[in-house]
Order: sequence, then C-alpha cells, then structure tokens
Amino acid sequence: MKLITCQFCIFAFSYLSICSQASAETPISKSASDLKVNQEVIDSSPVLRRWLTNPPDLLDDIYNSPSFDPTLRVGITSRDNNLGVDVGIDNLLVGQTRLAASASYQSEFSGKESGFDANLRYYILPLGSYFNIAPQVGFRQLNVTDRPTISGVDLGLQGILVLSPHSADLRLGQTFTAPGSNVELSITSLSASYALTKQIRLGSKIEWRRSPIFNDSRVGFVLEFNL
Repeated sequence: MKLITCQFCIFAFSYLSICSQASAETPISKSASDLKVNQEVIDSSPVLRRWLTNPPDLLDDIYNSPSFDPTLRVGITSRDNNLGVDVGIDNLLVGQTRLAASASYQSEFSGKESGFDANLRYYILPLGSYFNIAPQVGFRQLNVTDRPTISGVDLGLQGILVLSPHSADLRLGQTFTAPGSNVELSITSLSASYALTKQIRLGSKIEWRRSPIFNDSRVGFVLEFNL
C-alpha cells in the first residue's frame, strides 16, 4: 500500500512539473490575432482598436475621473419674501488638477440686495471619490440697502457626497467673508441636485447667513447645465 502511494505521489509531482514548465514556456499574447478577433470587427470599432493598441487603466480612470460635472446654473432665490435671480458657474476644473473655479452673481428684483463671489477650491481626495472635501479661498461682496457693504477675502470649506456619479449629489459648505472685521459674514449652505437628463439638473439650496449687522436665510431653486 505504501509503495502504491509513493508511486502516485511521484507521478503527480512529475505531472505538475511538466505542466508548470509548459505554462512558463508558453507566452501569453495580447495581440488581436491570438485573441481570434475578426478583423472586420476591429476595423469597425474605434474603441476596440484603441484598447488593443493602448489598453486603458480602468481602475485609474474610475478613481480619478471626476464623479461630478462643471455646471452653469440659473435660478430664483427668495429672502424675506423678496425674489431674486442667481447665475453662476460651479466646479470648472483647471486642467487635469483637482483645482476648481466657481463664480456667482445674485440680485433681488426689488434692488434691496445684490452680491457676487468668486473662489478657487481644491479637492483633497481623488475626483472619482464618492465623498470629497475641499478648502476654498476667494472674494465676496454683498450689498444690502441701508447696511454697510460687506466685502473681502472669502475663506471656507465644502464637503460633497456623490449619491450617483454625474446624477445626484449633496453639498455642505461653510464660508467666512472678511474674517476678523466688524462686518464678518458667516454663511452655512446646504445644496442638492438631481439629473433630469444627461445635460440638465434640478437643484435647490438654502443658506444661513450671520454677521454683526444682520442674520437671515435665503433659499433658491436652480437649473444646472453641464459644461
């Protein structure tokens, strides 16, 4: 019995050694001919030709391709029963970096309030992340009737939660305008957007604004167009 067992072990070891050697000597080819892909299929598919010539790093694309889009927005705002207009550009990426530029202008139809702001935001995590956080720096000016103008450096932080890439997200932000001055303005904002089509999104936003000279809140509803 022991002799049979030894003979079986020797046979198994020899078989595995031969298979390993054959596998090592047989190169794995990635050419179209070895994959037996019909040449007509290759000629009719630019994507397949590109992938066969230069295979993409799918993991890198998923990880670093932005999960959100730069947008142009147009909407309506409401503050103390005063309606206004809101126009802006959000998250316009600078080249292939994580740096994004944003700018906006708001004005009430009554003329009681108007303002504009512009900032640069840097996303700390890869752009393909479902959650990200970005410190920002910029400039903001707010003009309100019968109140001092608030203007100056605008510092803040924004967090984004992507519910579905390029389709739905939530954003929470906090900024301080003219920090340290006697008119320092603090704005906490919460916004959400949802894709109606591939190019158009419906969004909403609420802001809580606090300063030594006033405290109020503002809500808005916008249409966002992917750029």
